[in-house]
Amino acid sequence: MLIFHPQYRAYYKQASIVHRRKILYSALLACLFMVVVIGGLILLMMQEKRSEETYIQEKIAQTHVSLTTDSLGVLKKRPVHARVMLISIGDINLKEKQLMLYLGITLHYKPQQFINDPNFEVVNAVANNTKLVKQHHNSDGSLDALYLTRVQIEPYYLMPLYPTDVQLIALRLAAADMDSDYYIQVTDFQNYSPEIGDYALVKTGYVNQIESYPINFAESNTSYFNQFSRVYLIYDHQNMLNYLKNIQYILLSLGLAICSLLLNTRKRGPYLERFGLISGAVFALASNIFQINASVKPISAFSVIDLISVFTAIVIISSFFTTLRSIKFADEDGYETAKSFDVTMFSVLATFSILFFILVYLVL
Repeated sequence: MLIFHPQYRAYYKQASIVHRRKILYSALLACLFMVVVIGGLILLMMQEKRSEETYIQEKIAQTHVSLTTDSLGVLKKRPVHARVMLISIGDINLKEKQLMLYLGITLHYKPQQFINDPNFEVVNAVANNTKLVKQHHNSDGSLDALYLTRVQIEPYYLMPLYPTDVQLIALRLAAADMDSDYYIQVTDFQNYSPEIGDYALVKTGYVNQIESYPINFAESNTSYFNQFSRVYLIYDHQNMLNYLKNIQYILLSLGLAICSLLLNTRKRGPYLERFGLISGAVFALASNIFQINASVKPISAFSVIDLISVFTAIVIISSFFTTLRSIKFADEDGYETAKSFDVTMFSVLATFSILFFILVYLVL
C-alpha cells in the first residue's frame, strides 16, 4: 500500500506532531466510519436475500393440511396424474411483464372413473393456446392424452438483488373446472429447454399443494380445500462478468473519486482538477443508475444497486471533504503534510471499497 512507501513515510515524519496526530485520528475515524457503513449495507443485503430465499422455499415446499371428515372439495375428487415437459422458454427480461413457455403435458387417467374427460388449465397464465395432439389407450383401461400448450405468464421477478438475483419461474396447474370430480397431480417434470440469456438453471422440480379456503356453510364454519400443482425452475444470475458489467460505471465513479486524492498538491491548480474529477465521479454514478433503470423495472424497495450507489456516494463525499481538509493542511503545515494525509485517506477508501465489493459478491 502507498502509506508504506518510503517517500510517503518520509512526508509523514516531516509533519509536525500535532498534524501527525490529526492524520492518524482522521484515518482511524474514517476506518471506523467505513466499517459501520459497510456492515450496515451488507446486513441490509443479507436481510433481503433471506427474505427472497424464504419466499422461494414457501413456493416449492410441500404443504401438509389436516383434512377432516367434513372437509369439502378435494375429499370428493380423484387425482389425474400429469407429466410435464418444458420444451422451450423465452429469455428472462426483467423489463418485460410477460414470459412465454412452450409445454407438453400428458394426462394419465381412467375415463370410466370420471363424468367428463379431465382437462387442465395453467392458473397463472394470462394467455394460452392448448391443443390435444395424441391419445393412447393402455391395456389396463387407462388413457394417456398428450397436450401441447403455449402460455404467457406474468412471473413475479425478484429484482431487489439484481444483478446477483435468483429468479423463480413457476407454473400452477389445476383442473379446468373447480367443480369437477378430479384434480391435477403432477408426477414428473422434465426440462428440455436450453439455457436462457445470462441466467443459469440451478434447480427444477414440482410440488403438489393444497389450498384451504375458510367458508361459512349452513351457519357453521368449515373449509374448502383445493388441490393444485406447481412446476418450477430456479435460475441464478450470479456470475463475475455480469456482476462487473452492471456496476462498470460505479467502478469508474469510485476510481475517479479515489484517484483524485493522488493529484499533486504543491500548487492550487491541481485542487481544481480534483474537484473536476469528483464531479466526473458524480456523473458516472448517475450514468450507472440510468443504465440499471433501462434494464429492470422500477421497484419501491431498496435494491442491491441502490445500496451500492449509496456506498459510492459516501466515498465520493469522503473524497470531497478529504480534499477540503488537505487544502487546510497545505496552508498550515505545507505540501508534505497534505500529501501524507491524501495518501492515507486514499489507502483507507481504496481498501474498504475493494473489501465492500468482494463482500457483496460473496454474500449474494
